[in-house]
Formats: sequence, C-alpha cells, structure tokens
Amino acid sequence: SQVPEVFYYAQKAVLHPTAPLFDQEAQSLKPRCVRALKRIFILCDHDRDGALSDVELNDFQVRCFSAPLQPTEISGVKRVVQEKMPEGVNDSGLTLTGFLFLHALFIEKGRLETTWTVLRKFGYDNEIKLRDEFIPTSVKRAPDQTVELTNEVIDYLKGIFNMFDIDNDEALLPSELDDLFSTAPENPWTSDLYKDSAERNVLGGLSLEGFLSKWALMTLLDPANSFANLVYVGYSGDFNSAFTITRKRRVDRKKQQTQRNVFQCYVFGPKGSGKTALLQSFLGRQPSDALPTNSDRFAANTVEPSDGTRKTLVLREIPEGDVRSLLNNKESLAPCDAAVFVYDSCDEFSWQRARDLLVQVASHGENTGYEVPCLIVAAKDDLDQSPVALQESTRVSQDMGIETPIPISVKLKDLNNIFCRIVHAAQRPHLSIPETEAGKTRRQYRQLLNRSLMVVSVGAAIGVVGVAAYRVYAARRNSSS
Repeated sequence: SQVPEVFYYAQKAVLHPTAPLFDQEAQSLKPRCVRALKRIFILCDHDRDGALSDVELNDFQVRCFSAPLQPTEISGVKRVVQEKMPEGVNDSGLTLTGFLFLHALFIEKGRLETTWTVLRKFGYDNEIKLRDEFIPTSVKRAPDQTVELTNEVIDYLKGIFNMFDIDNDEALLPSELDDLFSTAPENPWTSDLYKDSAERNVLGGLSLEGFLSKWALMTLLDPANSFANLVYVGYSGDFNSAFTITRKRRVDRKKQQTQRNVFQCYVFGPKGSGKTALLQSFLGRQPSDALPTNSDRFAANTVEPSDGTRKTLVLREIPEGDVRSLLNNKESLAPCDAAVFVYDSCDEFSWQRARDLLVQVASHGENTGYEVPCLIVAAKDDLDQSPVALQESTRVSQDMGIETPIPISVKLKDLNNIFCRIVHAAQRPHLSIPETEAGKTRRQYRQLLNRSLMVVSVGAAIGVVGVAAYRVYAARRNSSS
C-alpha cells in the first residue's frame, strides 16, 4: 500500500500545493491568499453587512461543494470559530476574520483541497490570480485605436471612491487606497509607472480626479490589467460594458474631428530642457519633487478645454536617449495624439537638438502614415533668452506649417495655457501636423501628378466629344445624300 500512498501525496502536492497559500515559518496565510479569500467573502456577503449569515454560508457551501450544510453543521462551524477566535463570529454570522481563520485551520489540518476548491470555484489559478477566461488578456484593435473607460465604469469607480474615503475628506490616503485594492493580488499602482503619475494633496491623498486619471492611464497602457483590477475590486460587468475602443486616429484625421476623451501626448526634448518640470507642473508639483526613474515618466490629469468639456490628458516623457529605439518601431506614434518639443529658450544648442527631434518625429509620421499634431515649447522664459534660438525656432515652425513656439516659465507658474493647447491640438488631428522638406517635395510631386492626370483626362474627354460630334456630322451627311 506504500506505493499508491506515495502517488496520492505526490498528486495532492501538485493539485493542492501549500506554498501559494501558507507561510510555514510564520504559520499564517500568505497575503495573496488572504486577498483572494477576502474578495470571495465580499462576493458572498450579499447584504454587505460584514458577516456571512446562515443563508449566505449555505449558498457559499452549495456553490463550492455542491452540497448544502445542515443547520447543526452551521452552528458547529460557528462554535469552533467562536471558541478559538471570539471576533470571528457576531450576531449577524461569520465575520471575515472568522472566514480566514477557518481556512487557516483547514490548511493546518492538511485539508488544503478545501481552500483550493473554493479558490478554483471563484476562478483563481495556481498563482492565485483570476484565470484567463475571466479576464480577456488581449484586446483586438488597430495600433491607432485606444481603449477608454465607459461612463458606466466611471460611475462605478466614483461609488468605490466614496465607499473607501472613510474620513470623507474627498481624497484617498495611501492606506485607504491599499484597502480599496486589498481584494486584488496587489495594489497595481505601486509600480514606478503609476506611483507618481497623478496629482496628490499635501498628505499624499488622491482626489477623485487623480483616482479617475490613474484608471484612465492604466486603461490606456494596459487594458487587460485595468479590467482585471476592476473585477478584483468588485465590478461585475463584462469587458464591453467597461471599455470603449476609440475610432482609428487616421479616420479621425480624415473626418477632421475626434470623439476621444483621453489624449496621450509624447513630450520630447534634449536633456535639461525642462521636460520633467513640465510634467511636474501638470501635477501641481515642484520639479525637484520628481523621483528618479528608469522607466518612462507619465503624468495624467483632467483638463477643461474652452468648450466646457472635461478631457483626460496623459503626458509621456520620452528621454532623449530613447528616441532612436522608439522610432525604430513603425507603429510607435500610432497611440500618440499630440507631440510636444521642449527646448531651453536660453540655449541655442538646446534648440538645435529639439529641432532635430522634431524633424525625426515628423519624418517618421510621414513615412508610416501616423502623422501627429506637434507643438514647440520654449521653456525657461524667465531667464535671458537666446535671440538665435528665438529667430530660428520661429522660422522653422513657419516653414513646417505649425504654431510658433509657446513660451512658458514653470518657475513663475506662467504656463501660457499649454495643457489646454495640447488638448486643442489633439482634438483637431488634421491640423498642426509638421511637414518636412521631403514631405513637401512628395506633396508637390503628388499635386503635379494629379494635375497632369487631370490634363490627360480632360484631353481624353475632349477627344471623345470630338469623335462623337464627327459621327453625328457624318451620319447627317450620309442621310442627306
């Protein structure tokens, strides 16, 4: 009997591994296991009173094990919990503390299959993340289509925000935000990408605007992860009710308008030109507050253009050294709604580098068909200006057919309405597109070709009319003779 027993334990270890659930040293459930069980508890607590009543406990048992519990069994379970952990049961039923205690008890007694059955019934895999069939991992769309939150989800998120704003100060403190994501495998916003990407108050609290901006950013960059986290925090709708896929930007350009509510702007410029300072000022922060980062830096916030609507603007800072690798990818400008080229207006060399970047990006747009509205920003307007940079940048902007450089001073908080201007450029995707010399030559050549085709076709039409007239004349002559 030894051999089958060995197989039994080997199979058990594969099907019901201990490591993801339980920390042997600390003799406690692992954080990710606790988070999943907490989410399951909340989903089963239908009346949201913080405890599983006898009816809710029975529903849970039937859902997971396809067998009801007898009233004596229910009271037996609650008695065991109450003896070991008094706060595990209250007048309404089994509390979250009691629910977690029960699972720790099962695992200690070697009954791991009980907890694994529960997790798997609620869609979790061996890593205690929701399985792919619950979370679509890929979104079918063209490179120049983006994903945005629907109004339905925005309303849901507003409700969640208010629910977790325990002190009613209209901001979520880091602890409240951790609580909000405590039913997800981890807080998705602790990564460098999101950590510093929205406006916060002096206590580090995130306003509703900041909260929704972060969700908009996550949906733009990683829709599958955004949807997964919506499900983890309790959203019960499907993918299509949560997200809308925008129209292709090429189509927007042809129609000369866009229906997008979230715009992504790439911020280019040489080192030291003031790119980071621009992003920091967008979030109401000092340039010195910026944390060093190895990844791209993002800043997301709401902007109110002159038409009275509210749009979300996402600024993505592109370090000068990353431009070459970015432009090696044919589709790299596809998700970009507008581009800004920042230069230090006191420094002629800074302008020359910014101009080179502008030409590279404009050429890439012309060659790939993903042209982007562009603006030039003359930063550090409070210092002594370089007259050469001023003249040259004005001349280049006129040559390329875009707006003259916009002077700003982050130091004096004189930003010349730059963020509204970026949104305005993105909303009219057929304008503000820079044209390189090569692009001009190509356009003139196309026009020349079209004109000569016109001449040929007009000539051919005259020829056809001439032949028809001659036939009529000939027929008349024949009949008269």
